[in-house]
Amino acid sequence: MLEDLKIVELATMIAAPTAAVFLADWGAQVIKIEPHRGDPMRGGPGSALGSINYDLANRNKRSIALDTSTADTRAIILKLVATADIFITNMLPDQLEKLDLTWETLHPLNPRMVYGAVSSFGRTGPHRNRGATDNLGFWARGGGTGLLTVQGQDPLPIRQSVGDRITGVVACAGILAATLEAQRTGKGRFIDTSLLAAGMFAFSTDIANQMNRGRTATSKGRRGAVMPLSNYFKTRDGRWVQLHTTLGQLAPALGRPELAEDPRFAGLGASKDDNAALVDIVDAVIAGFDYADVAERFDRAGVRWEPVNTPATLAEDVQVLATGRLMQVDDGQWQVASPWSMVDEGGEVRQLTATPPALGAHTVEILQELGYGEADVSRMRANGTILPHV
Repeated sequence: MLEDLKIVELATMIAAPTAAVFLADWGAQVIKIEPHRGDPMRGGPGSALGSINYDLANRNKRSIALDTSTADTRAIILKLVATADIFITNMLPDQLEKLDLTWETLHPLNPRMVYGAVSSFGRTGPHRNRGATDNLGFWARGGGTGLLTVQGQDPLPIRQSVGDRITGVVACAGILAATLEAQRTGKGRFIDTSLLAAGMFAFSTDIANQMNRGRTATSKGRRGAVMPLSNYFKTRDGRWVQLHTTLGQLAPALGRPELAEDPRFAGLGASKDDNAALVDIVDAVIAGFDYADVAERFDRAGVRWEPVNTPATLAEDVQVLATGRLMQVDDGQWQVASPWSMVDEGGEVRQLTATPPALGAHTVEILQELGYGEADVSRMRANGTILPHV
């Protein structure tokens, strides 16, 4: 689908590579430039999530491993950039300036190329050169950790990579918009986003409420919820379910129709104590049913609810399986598919499933495409520009 799109990725970690992997999934030619030590997300001995995160963000790409300190490397990058449609990087501004690979340098060499920059805190301001992981930039500084901290309790550890992937979606959208413009006008554009910007956008309802009304609702425990039936409840066999319903729907489904007539729970004006009492009552009732029974009752009554899935239960979820959200790449590894389904007159367009590349697996192949001969490759092996084994 995007076979004619050429992308050069000078990026590591997760957010920026995620922006590029979406394009690679639909056929774009993505060349990933890696240092000799490889993207840190490749992981090492004992790494629990490193290699998994690398694989998820780098399928369908080709890898070229270069020492960025050599003159040959800069020449290679400039040759790649000369014919690219998109350049994606997460290097910090001072790093790009040191390598002379800024927008101001590359744009004159290829005026139609889109330059997509992903950083921690943006390209301006006092912290422009400050690196951060997503739990720092997206969650903590972006406002999410504070918003999700239950009043009176300590902040919970955040699941890492979530903010990175949301930032990758944000970056991809901006890059594609600029690419569409470049195809019409022949003029590329600099697109900048960050973990901080994506985080603030994700939590913008609460931020706007604070800015405009001077207040933000705090997160409370289950018994302190303002909407007690927009809440979590646990079944007898240990499954959690999420409700977002009214007592008028829920009470008959649970076999307790009298609860809908209880004046304590009428409307939205119930007191905090009454809300807590309702949570306690529903807790006790749902705890008397197994998950399958609750699911059947809720579906029959039209109650708005969903299971609180874990990765294990997601893998067996009938809707997940029906929509193809899980897929296998060519080496048999299971991955989560890109979050879109593409359909044309011939039916659904299947995304590519090439195995994530080994470090530098395509170095010589890419150099040959750029016009380098055997003597050049041998010289670069000797001077350390490329790894000896590639």
